[in-house]
Amino acid sequence: MLLLAGCSGGGGSKKPYRTIEEELGLEREGIVQRQATAGNLIRACMGRVGFDGYTAEPKPPGADLSDEDYEKQYGYGITTVYGKEEGAANQTYRDSMSPTDQVAYDRALYGDDPTATFADAVDNGDFTRVGGCTKEATDKVFGGAAVIQSLQTKLDALDDRIQQDPRMVKAVGKWSTCMQKAGYEDLAAPDEVDTVLHNKLEAIVGPPESPKPDYDKAALSALQNEERAIVAADVKCEAKNIDDVELKIRK
Repeated sequence: MLLLAGCSGGGGSKKPYRTIEEELGLEREGIVQRQATAGNLIRACMGRVGFDGYTAEPKPPGADLSDEDYEKQYGYGITTVYGKEEGAANQTYRDSMSPTDQVAYDRALYGDDPTATFADAVDNGDFTRVGGCTKEATDKVFGGAAVIQSLQTKLDALDDRIQQDPRMVKAVGKWSTCMQKAGYEDLAAPDEVDTVLHNKLEAIVGPPESPKPDYDKAALSALQNEERAIVAADVKCEAKNIDDVELKIRK
């Protein structure tokens, strides 16, 4: 698929350059559309196995916003959507069941691993753990877990090639200096913005497998403001130092 994408240009076209991720529908807008499709498929599957009270999960917060507006309101959506990802209707539906039926519900929805949600798989790129109706929907939306894992591997290889290019190494160094001037010390690369935010979020709300029910909501609100601020700085520093360099390497 990468080779096909690489041969698709030329012909004197004036169309703006589109990344491989955009061509494959794996940018944010494309993923949101796939999530909506998957939600409807999961609902149909759950209905077939007797859980007709399951409803498709609503669109994630900010799904209809442009990238620019999304970043202003949600940053990268790491801390700012905490607690808003799961549909309350399905949680209420599950809570109404007996413990035995809840086990059956979880197995029908997730297979062997009740923590392997579709949203988490999209977020971390690991589709090998999804099961039940979630796997059925994933297979239809992405052509199967093996396909998406193979694609993810190729995209990771492309990213490695970009990051190792001497032009990008120099650009990332300038980005780091830019972030330091904006008040964010000790950030060597853009990926570290996500890591820092994930670590701070987990310190407040607990790890995904054992969340704190009575976490400090004021601390989370402060962290959400911090995310919006650091993302604004990141976007400016990437636009100034990285975006054009990456585009040249990709081409």
